[in-house]
Amino acid sequence: MKTKTILLAALCGFSVCARGQSGLQGEYFNGQQFEQKILTRTDPQISFVWDNMAPAAGIDPHVFSARWTGFIQTPETGSYRFRAHVDDGIRVYIDGKLVIDAWGLHDSEGFVGEAQLKAGHRYALKVEYFNALNEGEIQLYWQLPSEKPLFGGVLGYNDHLIDRRYFAPPPQKPGLATPKQRPAAPAKTTPRPSPAPAKKTPATAAIAADTLEKYIPKNILFEKSKNVMLPASGPDLDNLAGFLLRHPDYSLVVEGHTDKIGDAAKNLKLSHDRAQAVAAYLVKKGIAAGRITATGYGDTRPLVREAEGVANEKNRRVEFIIQE
Repeated sequence: MKTKTILLAALCGFSVCARGQSGLQGEYFNGQQFEQKILTRTDPQISFVWDNMAPAAGIDPHVFSARWTGFIQTPETGSYRFRAHVDDGIRVYIDGKLVIDAWGLHDSEGFVGEAQLKAGHRYALKVEYFNALNEGEIQLYWQLPSEKPLFGGVLGYNDHLIDRRYFAPPPQKPGLATPKQRPAAPAKTTPRPSPAPAKKTPATAAIAADTLEKYIPKNILFEKSKNVMLPASGPDLDNLAGFLLRHPDYSLVVEGHTDKIGDAAKNLKLSHDRAQAVAAYLVKKGIAAGRITATGYGDTRPLVREAEGVANEKNRRVEFIIQE
């Protein structure tokens, strides 16, 4: 099943902006300099090891290149340290600025760059890579401003793979390509009565991500520490239900999330119960239950890092994932 987009809303009365489908758009080419495009797909992370293997069918396993594009959303303000571990070459751009430039032959080496970024912003991200001989490898890590080097750098840096929830691919272009018409077959010598023309079912055009944003619930409200939705949540959910009724080919995943305050097990149950409450509301509005999957993650997937004992309202939320 192909994921179309992710829509984000607040759980406890706080609004947060929408974010796109998690992951980056990956384009794969034969040739070291993007000569022949073979495929385009969405990759959740940039973390690959190709030991004399091709990234996909049709790609030369020894000489190929790739380009990942999309957006990266930052949870903190400050200096971010990016590290790329590659075999062979890599370039990393953030908002058009070259942060890592190691476009050459390298044997499983690491390269570092830094960028000053602001919390909650979406920055354009482009990562270019090539493999020129035998095995290929690429991982992209970051260290947040609050994550200091371990023991002053004695044990190395405190970086880690960038989680897919901080990535979003470029917006999809609306509409689908119109297939070419085949030439008509020559008429037979013996005329036959023409059959009645069959009714054509109109094709469903792809829905642009920016169009979907207007159906994002902005104000999902619950009673404190309960899964009881407040009436103010209704209008936004009605808007989403109307979209789903008009587009029966789409399904929905509802995910509940909490902050880290309180017991983790209770947070997990609360997040699940709230996601179920949202799903139940949509079912009452006419959406088939089989089109909705509801689950909760408690405090395990925060959008923003929290100081010990301090809640961050952005982590209390419901995420809506629309799939085709």
